Order: sequence, then structure tokens, then C-alpha cells
Amino acid sequence: MTQINFDFGHPSADGVAVLAGELVHVVPTGRFKVGKRIVVRDSFDVRLSETGTATVDVTPTDNTFAYEVTVGESPDAWRFVRCVQVPNSSTPVAFADLVDVDASTLAPAPNSGTALTYLLASSLSEAQAMSAANPGQMVFYPEGQAKTVASQILEDLTDTRAVVESQSAAAAQAASVQAAAVADSITESKTVVESHANDALTAIDEAVKSVKDKVSDVSGEDRTDTMPTDSADSASSQEA
Repeated sequence: MTQINFDFGHPSADGVAVLAGELVHVVPTGRFKVGKRIVVRDSFDVRLSETGTATVDVTPTDNTFAYEVTVGESPDAWRFVRCVQVPNSSTPVAFADLVDVDASTLAPAPNSGTALTYLLASSLSEAQAMSAANPGQMVFYPEGQAKTVASQILEDLTDTRAVVESQSAAAAQAASVQAAAVADSITESKTVVESHANDALTAIDEAVKSVKDKVSDVSGEDRTDTMPTDSADSASSQEA
């Protein structure tokens, strides 16, 4: 449900006075559905308080119906009728802010019943100032000015795009150079490690070779000490 707030007044010698006690008549333009429930075209009334206000809760409209709201009872006085859409809103909506629609087509009523007025400006800057000072009116200025502004906006967008692309390329190049430097550093470190490893392997090989040579020398000396040195001594030993 959407809450609608009514607030009415009437002219007086002191300005605008509250419109108290008047009747507000609300009726949908046709039957509608709420879930599986069919709601028939019936009406209800609410009377304005002594402050000229009233509040009602109604089902939001869709493309099948709207609400016809009649304010005032006497057809010979100021009584008026509005056919309005009601949005689906969780916060209260003022009756004055509702959109007027055509009762037969439910299409938005052109200009809400007001005459279209416009202002003419000689330049864009003047049009901007006039538009700010007259928010409810259309402001026109020469077409050539619009083309110039559009061209300038397009040129600015093109320049901005070029700057962004240039910055992106520079960033990519910087990242590539940084990656190359890292790769070179890794290669250099690998070369140093491999050089140290080769030196270590060479030193180990030389140490092993030295140990083997010393073992060979010691084995040779032992064999010399046990072998006989004189053939005559050998013969004497055999005769004995």
C-alpha cells in the first residue's frame, strides 16, 4: 500500500488559508487485482481536517487502472477532478506530486493541463542562466551554439581517451622493462651460483685425486719393504 497525503488551502485576505472540512472522493477508473483478489470499481470518501489535510492508504496503480480524485462537494464552486497514477512507495507521497493521466487511455496527460511556455537565449551561457532562474520553463538557444558545444565535448573526450591510452602504454612498457630487469638479475644470479658450484666440484675432484695419489705412494712403499734385495742371500737361505 502507498500512503497519500492531501493538503489543501484556499485564498484569503491574509494569503492562503486552510481548506478545512471539505470532502475528497476517491474512485479507481476500473476494477483491478491484488494477488488473486479482484477489487471492484467502488469509491470511498475522506474529509479534510481543520488543518486542510488528510491521509489515505491505497493500492499502487499499474497499466490497468488509475485513481479519479474529486475535491469539493459543490459542482457550482471550485470543485476539481484529477485522474492520477499512484506509485509503489514505502514512504508517504504528496497528492500534489502524483502524475496526471488521461482517464480513458491512462497515458500521462500532456503538461499536466498547463500551457507550454519557453524562453529564447542568444548563447549557451545565457540559456544556462535562464534555465537556472526558470526551472519550470524550456529554454532554447541557437543550434550553432549546440553544435559547437557538442564538438567541443567530443574533442575533449577524444583527447582524454588519447591520454588514457598513452598512459596505459607507458605503464605496460614500464612493467615490461621491470620484468626484463628482474629476468636479467635472475640470470646473473644463476650464472654466479653455477660458477661457484663448478669451482667447488673442481676443488673436490682435486682433493680426491690428492688422496688417491697419497694412498698409491703408501702402498708402493710397503711392497718395497717386504721384497728380498739380494739374490745371494736368497741362495744361502735355500742351502741352509
